[in-house]
Amino acid sequence: MKKLIIISIVIICFVSKSESSTLEKLYLESRLINNFANELYDKPDDFIIGNREGSITIVEFFDYNCGYCKRALADLNAVIAKNPNIRVVLKDYPILNENSYELAQLSIAAGLQGKYFEYHTELLNKPGRVTYQMAIDIAAEIGLDIEKLEQDFKSKEVNDMIANNKVLGYSLAVSGTPSYFIRDVNIRGAVGLETLQEVIDYASENQLIDDYIIKEAESGNEEAYKVMFRYGLY
Repeated sequence: MKKLIIISIVIICFVSKSESSTLEKLYLESRLINNFANELYDKPDDFIIGNREGSITIVEFFDYNCGYCKRALADLNAVIAKNPNIRVVLKDYPILNENSYELAQLSIAAGLQGKYFEYHTELLNKPGRVTYQMAIDIAAEIGLDIEKLEQDFKSKEVNDMIANNKVLGYSLAVSGTPSYFIRDVNIRGAVGLETLQEVIDYASENQLIDDYIIKEAESGNEEAYKVMFRYGLY
């Protein structure tokens, strides 16, 4: 299992297994993630689905115009259904175009009316690009107050949330969507339910990168031993 996990992570991180610094890069990325852990996992104004008190948290950065994000919605819903201990934090991260930014504004404004995830789901389930007017029509269909929605979506509160998400994403080198964080691992792309579940299973029992490196070093992996010794993982 652990071999499969780390190979998946390495592939997702776009690092060749033949590079001598693979484990070091993974370790240093994990340190970066840990430096931003509070902003990533515990911001009080984040939108959360699943088990709010869950022991494992998944953070997803997404863009409503991202076709891969649309496809990945079913995977995330399946993860929540299968794992009662999962807490999911959704971070609007509009990076594709100006329309993406408008949709992020509207979704957060919908959240101020208590319908964030319902609206989020409808937007992602809509095939292709969702225009502003299409998004307004969807909002009306699910019973949102349109006047309040259009007022709130321009508000400082809404735009500050998006700005904070983008600053955090840039700090963590999130350059595409979807991008997931589970403990100290960044999983880039719509990797599918199986890979997400493997990382969740491993996170439930281990400390992920640190733990993996130590175990690999103990089993005779020379590169892992060098990383363990260099950074004092013992």
